[in-house]
Amino acid sequence: MKKLFISALLLCSGIMAYAQLVNVASIEKVTLPEGVSAVTATMSPDGGYVVIDQASKAGIYKVDLATAEIATISETGSNFELKIADDNKTVVYRENSIDANRMRKVALMSANIATGAKQMVVQPSRDLQGFAVEGATVLAMNKGKLATKTFNGAAKTVAPVVSIDHGRMMLTVNGETKVVAPQGTESQSYLWPSVSPDGTKIAYYLARNGAYVCNLDGSNPVFLGMIRAPRWIDNNTVVGMNDQDNGHAVISSQIIAVAADGSVSQILTDKDVIAVCPSVNADGSKIAFTTPHGELHIINVNK
Repeated sequence: MKKLFISALLLCSGIMAYAQLVNVASIEKVTLPEGVSAVTATMSPDGGYVVIDQASKAGIYKVDLATAEIATISETGSNFELKIADDNKTVVYRENSIDANRMRKVALMSANIATGAKQMVVQPSRDLQGFAVEGATVLAMNKGKLATKTFNGAAKTVAPVVSIDHGRMMLTVNGETKVVAPQGTESQSYLWPSVSPDGTKIAYYLARNGAYVCNLDGSNPVFLGMIRAPRWIDNNTVVGMNDQDNGHAVISSQIIAVAADGSVSQILTDKDVIAVCPSVNADGSKIAFTTPHGELHIINVNK
């Protein structure tokens, strides 16, 4: 009876329990070509390849997970917030440049990895806030305004776009933009926002506080724990990293899955691997992560 009472007390107190949210089949290390190291990796929707950036050279590169072959997408592209369209061929990325006045600017580009064809979605700017890819449409927030562009001659689609403007979290729906501030705006810095697959919730990280999920209008924020770089696995589950550093380098980090209601969590990787920056494919069957040593790993999930 006493054990039952303690269990009930823990549940009522809101302490997160541990459970199996993700059925991990295996974790494999990808053998990269000699001299290639992965800083971060973005998983393609079909799980057939990842896009990486490297510590030794600028640019973004496609790594085929079946053959480990590497191909250059852009020598000036960035993997930060990079998106891959549902067609698995179109990569949308930020491209860095320095103008004549030595000002750093960022353009938004799309590249077809099958043909090599590239398009400029947003001209070089100092105010590119964020972007989303929905079907064959790129929706970008630049200088507080929404710009849309399609590829493959497709019709435009509309989707919520969440972005960051000087630490504020912004949501654009049907061309209208508003501040979303579940914890307010005073001395707050929001990071890593993303909209759930069904378009009803936002996962985000609040600096010095941890990860949260809230409704699209910012209501009902739910604490997920001290996990960074949160990403959606599905509408009910978020994955992120619980990293620790010594002020100079990351000394430990594990990939953790958390229920979107904050009720349960699951550690997916062992402590002997410093696992950072998870990225998930469309159906949640593969989760890519890297290590500070440039290694690339894939978590295979039974669906």
